[in-house]
Formats: sequence, structure tokens, C-alpha cells
Amino acid sequence: MAKELTESRRTRYTRQAMQDALIELMRERPLGAITVKALCERADVNRSTFYAHYSSIEELLHDIEDETMAWVTAALDQLLRQPNLAGIERIIEQICRYIADNRNHLQVLMSPKADIGFQQQLLGLIYSRRGVAERMQSGARDTTEAQMRMRFAVSGSIGLIQYWLSTDLAASPESVARIILTMALPEADPPEADLPEPSRPQ
Repeated sequence: MAKELTESRRTRYTRQAMQDALIELMRERPLGAITVKALCERADVNRSTFYAHYSSIEELLHDIEDETMAWVTAALDQLLRQPNLAGIERIIEQICRYIADNRNHLQVLMSPKADIGFQQQLLGLIYSRRGVAERMQSGARDTTEAQMRMRFAVSGSIGLIQYWLSTDLAASPESVARIILTMALPEADPPEADLPEPSRPQ
């Protein structure tokens, strides 16, 4: 049992080292320019170790994306169980704190450097949740307006998070959560905090 636990910890550590190395390299160069050799050198593992876990660099990236999607799925399910705005706001704050805690990975995953398919998959996941749609469409006069409200809220929220990440999280998670809440749900109060102004050219 102790040996299995040690091996499991070692496996998790090795995978994390390779994930971190890939994210670091994606900050420096396009995904297509990253070789297994460069990744192994950055992660301090040998090629046989890499291929024991992944068949390609792309598969490693998808592993990172899948872990993120699994967390978002769980967070959405928790959000939909909340009976009131206070509960929803707490969950959105948790999501924003998760983003803050994992900024190194998410700054890359949510940027043009990453696979645009991941961002589309994230949108699709949110759109597919019936409870999300119902809450975002409250107050709409018809189905067309309801759909436009939902897409504006979801796309706007993701755009806001991308901007927040690009500022290296200059605003607090609580401020961003409050803006997302009031943008997505018409019955929420106006936001009380502002995001930083973009820098102006000198």
C-alpha cells in the first residue's frame, strides 16, 4: 500500500512537472514549435518518462485542458444548486479565486497562444447547462432575446476573465465575481468595484 501511494505521488508530481514545463514553453513559443526534447529538458525528465504518460505534446495539453474543464463542470453544478443570489455570488467568487490560484496555466489557456477549441469547449459547456440558461434569460421578452442575453453574458464573462488575466489579476477575485454576477443576472445589484483602466500610449 505504501509503495502504491508513493508511486501515485510520484506520478502526480511527474505529470505536474511536465504540465508546468509545457505552460512555461507556451509563453515563449507556439505549440507547434515545442519539441518533446525541449519539454523534457524543462521538466527535468527523460523521453521514456514522457512517453510513459503521453503520446504527444498535444495530448499533454489536452490533459491540462481536461483537468480545467472537470473543475469548471463541478463548479457549475455547485452553482446551479444555489437557491439565491448570495449563494451564486459565493460560487462565482470561488471560480475567480481558482483562476487566481491557477493563473500561470489559465493565462496561457485563455490566450491566443492556446488551442481556441478549448475556449469554444468552455463556452459550450456553460451554454449546455439548462439552469445557467434559465437564470441568465430571466426577464427576456421572447426566446430570441433570451438566447442573446445568455450568449452576451457568457461570452462577456469569458472576455472579462481574459482581460483580467492579461492585467496579471490587477483586480481582486471578489471584484471580478461581482461584475460577472451583475452582468449575467439582471436582478443583481450594480457592481461596486471597477477593473483597472487599460494603459494609455504615451
